[in-house]
Amino acid sequence: MKRLLSFLVVILISTIAFAQSVTLTFTAKDAANQHVQLNRVSITNLTKGWQETIYWPDTTLTMQNGTGIADVETPGRVSLQMSQNNPNPFTGTTEVNLMVTSEGTVALDIADINGRIVVANDYALQPGFHQFRITLATAGTYVMTARQNGQTSSIKMVCNGGTDANKMEYIGTVETHGRASLQSPKSQNAPKYTTTHPFTFGDQMEYVGYASINGSEAESRHVTQEQNASQTIVLQFAETVGNPYDGQPCSGAATVTDIDNNTYNTVQIGNQCWMKENLRTTQYADGTSIAFGSSTSTTTAYRYYPNNDQSNVPTYGYLYNWPAVMGNSSTSSANPSGVQGICPTGWHVPSDAEWTQLTDYVSSQSQYVCGGDSAYIAKALASTTGWNSYTVTCVVGNNPSNNNATGFSALPAGGYLSPYEAFGYRAYFWSASEDNDYIAYTRVLGYQYAAVYKSDYYKDYAFSVRCVRD
Repeated sequence: MKRLLSFLVVILISTIAFAQSVTLTFTAKDAANQHVQLNRVSITNLTKGWQETIYWPDTTLTMQNGTGIADVETPGRVSLQMSQNNPNPFTGTTEVNLMVTSEGTVALDIADINGRIVVANDYALQPGFHQFRITLATAGTYVMTARQNGQTSSIKMVCNGGTDANKMEYIGTVETHGRASLQSPKSQNAPKYTTTHPFTFGDQMEYVGYASINGSEAESRHVTQEQNASQTIVLQFAETVGNPYDGQPCSGAATVTDIDNNTYNTVQIGNQCWMKENLRTTQYADGTSIAFGSSTSTTTAYRYYPNNDQSNVPTYGYLYNWPAVMGNSSTSSANPSGVQGICPTGWHVPSDAEWTQLTDYVSSQSQYVCGGDSAYIAKALASTTGWNSYTVTCVVGNNPSNNNATGFSALPAGGYLSPYEAFGYRAYFWSASEDNDYIAYTRVLGYQYAAVYKSDYYKDYAFSVRCVRD
């Protein structure tokens, strides 16, 4: 009898404890009732006077009711969670996302298989998702660990080939940099957020969603209601996702001609007008020639044949080092960049922010996403020809005849890194934004990649160029 009573008490306490929490799951739709990917959701308790914000990929918030049995224990709050780096395995560089729910210093370190720390840094972080770029000098298996307030989170990373040094670089918050970065954490790997703010059944709540729609961030209609139970809340956006002119030649600029009389087709994607082909000019718009290079340089402007074969130029364009791309212009992180550089008059070299605008927009359009993962957009931007084959679903090299839903037509021209490399395997595109005096940002598509990767390379390397209309 005592055992039975104890068992019933446990059931009663468990039932009461469960009843003391409310779990909210957020989703969103546009005016055409199509799914919209949320960037973040603002939750305001109008009765208690507090506000919380959850950031994609987290779409769930749990609130603990402040009334009822006071001594029922609730699970501890997860304050630190690291997502798996992407790509993994990787060569040289990879990126990692870290969720932090408590303001303060986070210690990050990376150790090799023998436990030797190869790089370590401390960062003062605000609550939210934060992104880091990792560079490793030696191939091997590593463990990356985050520590804060007695909590730890670790992942295993496999480096297939190193670069020049071990580095850990803070990129920024996921909210700031969006889904265009190397790694967007998948929702199934993200912890579900539990607020520590007080909540009582019947509190008046307000919910507002924010999402990237047609290249800019939109705000949903506000949902205001009493909250008495767990619920899935649909946040409605007034705008319709998508641009009816996507994939079509740009209005008023179906083609553009450079100073060498090369004519390029254009394509409208969201609110941007892009060249649909890689640049193949030998001169700047003012008639200054760009020398053909046989070695690398960080100061002299050079162009190169893709894969060292002149016959590739009509299809793949030239490869240019960063000095050639920029001309006499300085780095720019603005949107638009304002850097004409190597581009024809009326066009400019896209900044890192403009590349982010492109990939954010494509990620927000369900028709361009593969496999339901908003990071998997490379096929929609890659050309249907020229790519090495690969059997993994959603990567560029898998059934490339299904590529190029956007019309961007990215071709795998490879690069000149002394020697030539990756022709048929990767497309590298320069931006007008530098990381430091030696390195500038790029976007990379690969035959074995499903996502578009943001990376950075030395300025003496040579890659493809796409220009954007002013």
